[in-house]
Amino acid sequence: MKFTISLSIEASGEPLQTMPVLAFDKECQDVANIGLSLPESKQLLEALQAQIVQQQANCFLAQALPKLPTSRVLKDYRPLTLRTLFGTVRLRSPRFTVFQLLDKPQTVSPLRSLLTQRTTPEMLYLETKWAASLSYSQTATLLKDVLPVDKKLNAATIRNHLGQVARQVDSHLSVAPLTNPADLLVCQSAVTEAEGPLVMGVDGGYLRDWSQKKTCFEVIVGKSVPAEQPAKCFGFVQGYDQQAKQRISELLNQQGLQGNQRVVFLSDGAANLRQLQSYLTPNAQHILDWFHLSMRFTVLQQYLQGLTKVDADGEKMQKRLESAKWHLWHGNTTKGLELIHDLDWDADLHRQEATTKYDKIKPLIRYISELESYIRQNTHLIVDYSERYRYGEVISTGFVESTVNYVVAKWFTKKQQMQWSKSGAHQMLVVRTKVLNDDWEGEFKKQYPQFRADSGAVISMAA
Repeated sequence: MKFTISLSIEASGEPLQTMPVLAFDKECQDVANIGLSLPESKQLLEALQAQIVQQQANCFLAQALPKLPTSRVLKDYRPLTLRTLFGTVRLRSPRFTVFQLLDKPQTVSPLRSLLTQRTTPEMLYLETKWAASLSYSQTATLLKDVLPVDKKLNAATIRNHLGQVARQVDSHLSVAPLTNPADLLVCQSAVTEAEGPLVMGVDGGYLRDWSQKKTCFEVIVGKSVPAEQPAKCFGFVQGYDQQAKQRISELLNQQGLQGNQRVVFLSDGAANLRQLQSYLTPNAQHILDWFHLSMRFTVLQQYLQGLTKVDADGEKMQKRLESAKWHLWHGNTTKGLELIHDLDWDADLHRQEATTKYDKIKPLIRYISELESYIRQNTHLIVDYSERYRYGEVISTGFVESTVNYVVAKWFTKKQQMQWSKSGAHQMLVVRTKVLNDDWEGEFKKQYPQFRADSGAVISMAA
């Protein structure tokens, strides 16, 4: 069987044109021959794209030329390359010399005013979206496998394109910084009562620095979980991103934070995260994450189990530790600190007077002292966790721990110790969080208002 595919073009005021695109033979004796093969479909798309782009360029020139001064003179033709998802299209771009009174002759290239960049937004969109989930080299390989893209496409090109688009996203970040706590209430005119609190959790991760091989830098990752809206994640390089506050404000605006809605901020109590909370959401209730607090007790419990084998008072110390944890679970920091201080006293007494000393008594004392300091520094952040738990409210940043792994560990390949520059990590976080939040197409529509504007105008011709 011989198939011929043609393209019909119907322009305003012009007769219908029909142009051949591709002709090929297909047998029908085996299932492997049914339908288009991948190479055939790529060849078809490439030929079709070349025809469509050429016709669009011709139409643009037909509309642009009458607008030029009548004194124009054709100077020459220059090659113009356009990289698209469906092949690289090469056009002949006419250049004109325009003569004006009292001015020097100017060279005008009408097509360059249309094709302001050499890679189409559709190509950039798919490159960056896939690169947010795969490595740059895998993205290049996959694109070349399934689409008739330029064979010269490589990882370096995709990395450069991702950086370019990330910088454009940053330049379109229009939310003004919030300097007044009341400014965070983005819906001051809202009259409806908020359905529930918005829970925001943050945690940190570390990436190896490419420029200083033996050091790491911190990446802050968080998740915002409204009561009635989809959760969204965010991330930025600590100390590098100067627009972190605007970024979080934009995310809260997208989630419809109401003026009467309560914000609950959970973290592990690290000093930089406490400052971040005051900076980002100054009117929020800040709560110390129970998971990180209880993990410190778990470490001490393991040490005390070893102590019981050499000291009969070890069981008493274990009960004291459990009692301190129970008091903190109910928000009683005063009694909890008293018990931890007594525990520190007992451990020091064992170190001085025990006949058979526990070989890990020094790290045990150090961990007890660190726990006491940790609780004292975060006393104002410890709440009655038991009450919040009974009412089904969030007490832990477990959802953020999974977000850190999802946003950072899986792509940034922490297990492989992949090295990053701060600018490269920042650009990837900008793109990856937008992709994970299903906001990437919206970002492209901000940059290119006509991006996919005609997608609903496609008319199916099938019977």
